[in-house]
Amino acid sequence: MTEKKEVLIELWKFTILVFSILAALTIGRYSLGLTFGPISEISKDGVKFSQEAKGELTDLASRLNGALAAIDELKKITPDAQTNLSKIQAAVVEAEQTVSEQSAQLSTLAVSANDGNSRQGYIFIGNYSGSWSSVKLASTQTGQPITIHPDQLLPGTSYSVLGNMVVRDGLPANDVSYYRGRKSLGTIPLGTEVRVLSRPTGIDREFAVQYWAKVEVL
Repeated sequence: MTEKKEVLIELWKFTILVFSILAALTIGRYSLGLTFGPISEISKDGVKFSQEAKGELTDLASRLNGALAAIDELKKITPDAQTNLSKIQAAVVEAEQTVSEQSAQLSTLAVSANDGNSRQGYIFIGNYSGSWSSVKLASTQTGQPITIHPDQLLPGTSYSVLGNMVVRDGLPANDVSYYRGRKSLGTIPLGTEVRVLSRPTGIDREFAVQYWAKVEVL
């Protein structure tokens, strides 16, 4: 009798978990305008999302980071309006290229040796104007952030990433949409080794020259 009761309790817990997850996703979709790709598995350990959904979760997490960064910068407001605007813009862009540890665990990019496309994408690697700021690549030997000129980041060289980086499906256009115009493929965790596939591209956003690189996850 006791064993039967315990089984029923576990089944009830699982049912509540499933309905809670589905309710949260439904609220997100209809109240916040969010969409999620297929769920690949629901178990007592949680939810596993398809690769498509991982990209959508990454996009949501990165935008949340951007909003929080904007709030932080607004708290530091100064009389110089232009300086304030530039700092806020730079902080938002940089924040939206990374996600939290928890989000990274849900949205890590699938790496398959049989699917080259799933291993490649574009990431933000930092701002450069004579020297790097908000740099996101480090030496695989020392773990220290790169200091060399962007032109010296040669195709075929490997680095480790300094954040839970959002991977996008193409190079952002220098327009209003910018990186938001590119699809999020998922994330690669802090410390992941990547190979640079082409010379990084600098995009002058007025508030900063921001560099992006096409990389392959190793």
